[in-house]
Amino acid sequence: MRRLLTVLCGLTALSCAGVHRIDRIPPGDGPVVGLYKAAIDDGSGVLRRAKLSLWAERPDRLHAELMGPVGGVSFTLDAGGGRVCLVDVGSAAAYAGDDGTDAMEALVGVRATVAEAVAALLTGAPPAGLSVERFAPSEGALPDTFRIADGERSLALARIGFSRGATDPRRIGTGAPPPNMSALPLTELKRRADGDR
Repeated sequence: MRRLLTVLCGLTALSCAGVHRIDRIPPGDGPVVGLYKAAIDDGSGVLRRAKLSLWAERPDRLHAELMGPVGGVSFTLDAGGGRVCLVDVGSAAAYAGDDGTDAMEALVGVRATVAEAVAALLTGAPPAGLSVERFAPSEGALPDTFRIADGERSLALARIGFSRGATDPRRIGTGAPPPNMSALPLTELKRRADGDR
């Protein structure tokens, strides 16, 4: 009986530790990054699941890395100052341009500028014509859960933890292409994404 109680107490402690772990921000100086499970619905019944790391700062700074189900970064989006760069890691191609709706639509299927996406993430303010559901401990904080829908297309996020970015936050959220890559126009990515649908 004593052994059973010890095992039950241990399991209870482990389950409580898991709950607290997703809310704990690791020590360090790097930017706070939210780690999420993402579900991307393209509106035709196809649901892609992925993991997403996300950093955002108002008014329009955003850095996101979309990872496949088995790991490894598939796409990186970096934006700030009215500029956006989306890197397709598998194709070793970078696409850069102004902060219109093309980057967000190509990556997750919702028509929103980066500034609108940042406002939705950090405050729950929906872009025109879109709906947003957000649950967060406070305004300005990365959300615990988030869903943005553009008609039948949507992106849903559920936070699974936090990490600290290794990069100085002044080096992310710039919209600049990586120094070792030449960038194609962002309109090429939009054209490619439209061809895949």
